[in-house]
Amino acid sequence: MRVLIVAKTRRGGGACVGGVTLEGRSVRLVFAGALAGDHAGLEYEVGEVWEIESSPDPHIVPPHVENILVYSGRRLKRVRDAGEIIRRLMPSVMGGPDPLFDGLLQALPSGCLYIAERTGIPSRSTLFWVPDQPLERDTDARRIRYRYPTEDGGRTLTFVGFQEPVEVIPAGTLLRVSLAHWWRPPERPDEELRCHGQLSGWFLEEKPLPGAAPGSGHQPFQQPRAEPAPVPELATARALLKQVFGFAEFLPQQHAVVTRILQRRDTLVILPTGGGKSLCYQLPALLLDGLTVVVSPLIALMQDQVHQLHELAVRAAFLNSSLSHREYLSAARNVRGGEARILYVAPETLLRPETLLLLEESRLACLAVDEAHCISEWGHDFRPEYRQLEQVRQRFPEAVCVALTATATPRVRRDIRRLLGIEAAGEITGSFNRPNLFLGVQARSDGLGQTLTFLEQHRGQAGIVYCSTRKQVDQLAAELAARDWPVLPYHAGLDSESRRRNQERFIHDDDVVMVATIAFGMGINKSNVRFILHYNLPRDLEGYYQEIGRAGRDGLPADCLLLHSRADAVTIRRFIDQGADSERSGRQARLEAMIRYAEAAGCRRIPLLAYFGEAHEGGCGQCDRCRAGDGRTDQVDVTEAARNFLTCVERTGESFGPVRIIDVLRGSRSQRVLSRGHDRLPVHGVGREFSVREWRELAKQFIEQGLVKQDLEFGGLRLSGRARAVLNGERVFVRRGREPAGVRTGSDSQATHDSGLFELLRRKRRELADQGGLPAYIIFSDRTLVEMARRLPRTAEEFLAINGVGEARLANYGEGFLEVIRAHGASRHSGGSATVGGSETQPTRLKTVRRRCEEIGEAFTVGETIDQLAARFGVKRGTILQHLEQHVVSGGRLDAGRVLAASALPVEQRAPVLALFKRHGLDRLAPVFEELGGRVAYDELRLLRIWFRCGEAGSRNSTLAKSRPLIEGM
Repeated sequence: MRVLIVAKTRRGGGACVGGVTLEGRSVRLVFAGALAGDHAGLEYEVGEVWEIESSPDPHIVPPHVENILVYSGRRLKRVRDAGEIIRRLMPSVMGGPDPLFDGLLQALPSGCLYIAERTGIPSRSTLFWVPDQPLERDTDARRIRYRYPTEDGGRTLTFVGFQEPVEVIPAGTLLRVSLAHWWRPPERPDEELRCHGQLSGWFLEEKPLPGAAPGSGHQPFQQPRAEPAPVPELATARALLKQVFGFAEFLPQQHAVVTRILQRRDTLVILPTGGGKSLCYQLPALLLDGLTVVVSPLIALMQDQVHQLHELAVRAAFLNSSLSHREYLSAARNVRGGEARILYVAPETLLRPETLLLLEESRLACLAVDEAHCISEWGHDFRPEYRQLEQVRQRFPEAVCVALTATATPRVRRDIRRLLGIEAAGEITGSFNRPNLFLGVQARSDGLGQTLTFLEQHRGQAGIVYCSTRKQVDQLAAELAARDWPVLPYHAGLDSESRRRNQERFIHDDDVVMVATIAFGMGINKSNVRFILHYNLPRDLEGYYQEIGRAGRDGLPADCLLLHSRADAVTIRRFIDQGADSERSGRQARLEAMIRYAEAAGCRRIPLLAYFGEAHEGGCGQCDRCRAGDGRTDQVDVTEAARNFLTCVERTGESFGPVRIIDVLRGSRSQRVLSRGHDRLPVHGVGREFSVREWRELAKQFIEQGLVKQDLEFGGLRLSGRARAVLNGERVFVRRGREPAGVRTGSDSQATHDSGLFELLRRKRRELADQGGLPAYIIFSDRTLVEMARRLPRTAEEFLAINGVGEARLANYGEGFLEVIRAHGASRHSGGSATVGGSETQPTRLKTVRRRCEEIGEAFTVGETIDQLAARFGVKRGTILQHLEQHVVSGGRLDAGRVLAASALPVEQRAPVLALFKRHGLDRLAPVFEELGGRVAYDELRLLRIWFRCGEAGSRNSTLAKSRPLIEGM
């Protein structure tokens, strides 16, 4: 079947494609089989003719009768005037919108057009319309709409196409109009289903500007060139560093990055996790004239960053699917009005036409691309939508661009620079070495037993256990939970609500162990993760480095243990063999690098840092190999073998991997050796004294020592500068392997501080975090608390001098923490106990204190009233309610009958409140409070929400069971 493409609309990360057959039938392409996927349809363009193999869609739901299943497609040509061809092939509706879709359209009070089941279903869901009045663009809603003028305010269609949204569509323009899928507001499940009207695109006579896709109707916006704004003073930036963020000095490379951004010079930043990448764009955002947009891949990261900025009194916002309609519009107004200095968006959100219009109206000053390795198909976490950011760079050429990532091989860095237009001189790379991470590896023999031994060293601390499969996650999480560990599972097989809830628990609690696949972790900004355990061998060092980087972000010691077996590598190789031929050699080379790290005989940091192009001399003292005491006495001279190996690499053209080199050295006469004439080389057969296994071990160590470098795409070896020295006489030694007795943690090196005071400060932080509904680390990091417990500030000035304390945090929390420090000092001076479980100045592991919400929840359960608890703890009634709610959310039990009995609200007024909870959900009280006109106090709303949450957790007692009709009857 031949189809003229007449419409291309946005659908998730892909496109919905509409066409017209040469017989004049409207069709909608539904991609099946190998064509289906998150980005299906993007290759189709309006005005192209395609030859497709298709069949009728067996799952037709009227009025969407145009759907056909497409199994393959081939682009034939592009037509010059698609609009004229459409006019000949299909009749159009002329005039106003009333005749559209068999005259069955209705209008909401806002003017939005839709159809409903009860009033009839039209015969089709797509058509062409030629309006008799111009349509004006309306950007007041969450999505762009086009409004047809009427006496009562107009009728609107939501724009869903890829074209540039012009301000006015002239009368007489040929428009493509369609109906969206059946839908109802999720918060109002009893409402009737609707299909809303959509404007898919139009056919104007236009002259594309340079850079526009042919026939796309896209006129790329060119941001007007403004006079260059003066470069902010670096002295001002340094002052804000302390005033706002609480830091006296920049971390390594931060100063250079901030300087370049303030000078409006595009920059690529490669800094390890915990190296302070976020500050590199957050600080300049306070000084640049205009908006800073941060492209971030995950909702959790955006929310976390914005919460932290609000704690610093920095105006920031995010736009994503987690916002209600009202919240989205409010955030957009703040951005448009200049009230927000920093805006976080996902790449899909950024590329939407309404977001691009918002940026045009907001003077985009800086585009920050976080997790920039996602832009490269050679990276370990490639995301196709990131590559479309190139269009945004072209659209806003005056905005400075900064791309940031923690992991990027040289090839990935080149790809990022090329796509974002960043010059090579603009690349700033910090050290990949994280000295606070202790690195250990063990052969996996008793996986559960080894895991339990490791966790016991970290009881009361937060950490992540990575498994390679969902089944393994579920099994290990169940085993740990059966042994009373506070453990949660996370993998893509869980429903979205379970994943969200478990992630929230991990972020907010201080002692949760998350057992997860690699689906978990990107965007987690939790600074006090104290350990990472890999239950299986990762596929490559990039992923491994990214995952261990989630530990110790606060700079305090953290432990990383890798358990592996040869079976892991076999499994990974099987997946590689099943993958695309073009990717096989590169993935194999990356796996070999991972295996070399796991089996390294010497310091772990040498092969890890070498992978990212960084040399590391000598031992690190912070890995199991260095702690085990490897030394020169364990080294063996392998100079002759090294020279043969290097000569073979050179004679075979520096283009083959270790397997071929070993074949030649051992005298193989396989077809692949003979076909290249490698059997005639002088080195053919000179290495028969070593087995294949021994040569593989030698090859790993030669790569580890930097004698040869391995291409990560094709796996080939090439000689390094040091190789020439070896061929000219320098000797080569390798270490014999020595299996460590066990992983030693890196926590022994913590700075000396008052451990008792540290625990009291943690308790105060938890209390404040529970009251504010925030993760504890957002208030202060563990590192900041450790410094408080070491320096013992007594005045506001001394407190402000603590690293991580700025003016906003001093104002919000200073007096509360100073009271704890003063009281502790007075207790110690009067002879009271100054410690919690140890000497007052000994180095200590970070222990977990009992959470206040658990203490209050248990006290309420055994009979204390809310007012009695408020009096005992010296807090307001509302604070006690917050603790009780957190207790329920965290899985605690409360007597629902006693909760309901505490309400002073008359029974007849409770039902409307609970009905609003069902409509708006339980996340926010403000919409319920506003809809009730403020007649019900927040404390009463919170109390009923606690009772409602008890009901959601299950009918745990007879009182709740008897009360269920109050909910079910609504």
